[in-house]
Amino acid sequence: MLEHDFTWQDSTIGTSSGGLTAIEIPFGPQQAVLYLQHSTLATTNSVSFQTAQQSSGPWFIEASTGLSTAVSTQIALRVTGPFALMRPYLHTVSTGAYRLRLLAVGG
Repeated sequence: MLEHDFTWQDSTIGTSSGGLTAIEIPFGPQQAVLYLQHSTLATTNSVSFQTAQQSSGPWFIEASTGLSTAVSTQIALRVTGPFALMRPYLHTVSTGAYRLRLLAVGG
């Protein structure tokens, strides 16, 4: 079984909205989970798990969740594949500490 593990972690993640750096997963995973961790959010935000077959898109929202100081600081979005590319997408600007980790398995 093949596994892919990738983490986005940067103090500038929440300073703008839009898609984070897309990653290519060469084996077309059958199962994937995006773990979201946050702290000290300034306002609410929402994050989507987006997939595509090529980097130019189209990008599809596979799962989405809201983030706020009122909900758990750890959330998991689970998605079935296969897909070639994946990226987290932040819908609004909300500064704070973010850590997003993708685990994908297949093969």
